[in-house]
Amino acid sequence: MARHWLVRIIVTASLITNAFFGWNYYSGNTVVKVWDGDTFDLKNGTRVRLLDVESPEIGLCGADEAKQRLEELILDKFVTVKELTYEEYNRDNGLVYQGNKLINEIMVKEGWGRLHYNPNSKKEALKAAYKYARENQQGIFGMNCTDAEPENPDCKIKGNIDEDTHKKSYHLESCRDYKRVVIDFDRGEEFFCSEAEAQAAGYKLATNCQEAK
Repeated sequence: MARHWLVRIIVTASLITNAFFGWNYYSGNTVVKVWDGDTFDLKNGTRVRLLDVESPEIGLCGADEAKQRLEELILDKFVTVKELTYEEYNRDNGLVYQGNKLINEIMVKEGWGRLHYNPNSKKEALKAAYKYARENQQGIFGMNCTDAEPENPDCKIKGNIDEDTHKKSYHLESCRDYKRVVIDFDRGEEFFCSEAEAQAAGYKLATNCQEAK
């Protein structure tokens, strides 16, 4: 009889312990703050970024809408983060699920982020979602966040940011690729009125421009 009660006590203690740690995990993985369309904080203190997704930074074209949509999807909800990778900005990158919904895919398909083609198990699904968003003018692709011509005819210098290296370069009208360069306002690209203005913003004359001069 004593052994029987001892077994019951051990089982009960185990259930209580599992429930405690389970609740801590559930509570800790609840989203408490959304910073923008691709970054949020968990209750356990972890900052997470949607893997492969680049949403507009606050203040740029489409940023408010992207942030609002991510809040609708995950704020105050439990999420699971898979395939974690760490980046230099003190954030974990990962595939984020709310239930069985892949949040990365939803944000990309609705046009609230540009896609980076990093290796992950959902790469093909994300590529298909990105193609859908661009072809159907979803989100930032339907908000006039891109322009090939400036509103001010006196400010025709194009400030371009490389998607892979983030290198900033500016293009003059005399540059070889000037007409091919399109300004994406959701990525922080902009038009400048002078070379001095572009240089002050951290841009350097594009290499093909130097060849054209």
